[in-house]
Amino acid sequence: MESSPFSERPSEEPDASQRELSGWQRRLSSEQERFGRIVAKYEHRPLIDFALRIYRRDREAAGSIAGSAVAFRLFLFFVPFMLVVVGLLGFIATWVDADSVYEQTGVTGTVAVQIDSALTQPDSSRWIATIVGLFGIAWAGRSLSKVLGVASCLAWRLPVQAKASMRIVGAIVGLVTGMALVAVIVNRIRIDVGLIVAGFSFLAVAAVFALAWLAVSVMLPRGTNDPGALLPGAVLVGSTIAGMHSISQLYIPDRLERASALYGAIGITVVTLGWFFILGRAMVFAMTLNAVIHERFGTISQAVFALPVIRVLPRRSPWIRRFFDLDTHGGDADR
Repeated sequence: MESSPFSERPSEEPDASQRELSGWQRRLSSEQERFGRIVAKYEHRPLIDFALRIYRRDREAAGSIAGSAVAFRLFLFFVPFMLVVVGLLGFIATWVDADSVYEQTGVTGTVAVQIDSALTQPDSSRWIATIVGLFGIAWAGRSLSKVLGVASCLAWRLPVQAKASMRIVGAIVGLVTGMALVAVIVNRIRIDVGLIVAGFSFLAVAAVFALAWLAVSVMLPRGTNDPGALLPGAVLVGSTIAGMHSISQLYIPDRLERASALYGAIGITVVTLGWFFILGRAMVFAMTLNAVIHERFGTISQAVFALPVIRVLPRRSPWIRRFFDLDTHGGDADR
């Protein structure tokens, strides 16, 4: 019995695909080896060595996974936080109306509709939203503080401590509240003065949020008590939040309105989760950046207190030595 002319094609096609796949694997392996040789050749240069240290520490600390975990818990924290805001807006509806809120904050579109709904809600809804929101903030905040603590331990190569801290929860509440207030202030500046002044205002926004994240970072586990070691990460997080604010305030509003009309709540949720992922990833990477810079170069505090005039201060003040951990690090400040 003669075989069909098409009977051999199924066996030939996998062989061709397998050969093509093997070729791609060999080329990929060759490129990886070539890249490894280049890295080995230049890895002793300070800048490349520093970049490699950050890359390896970030992988060792599972930065992407930790950042995703932080982002998810930020979202869980944000939902009850908004419930509390909605409830409080209902309580102040007696003294303010929707038109005055729109005029003072400059909000429009979907946000304006939500504010109007919050100001006209019945009394029972206000109490329910506030109480449930406060409970949710406490629960989600505890989970968020644990994840931040674990991420910091991994970045600093410390024994993992999954302990919840209400101080961290309070600091996160202040950070999120500050983000909302800054958004309102910048939006008001953009309407009254213009885009140029609003754009420059984001420099101040970056400084404010850098200080806010520094306050949060001080409460997390770390390899040194010196707060100066946390400044690089604080600058990174502050700049990230300021950049997100600038995009949200100056670029996204019209597009978000169209997206919400086209995709509804799902589109807004996807955008919100994307922002939280960027923020969570920046927070975790900031911890890695602090740890690597501290181990590689020391801290800013050591350099500052080594200056000719300022080095006298730690000699005369035991509190300064303890606060900036100068007794542990030593250096010029001790001499």
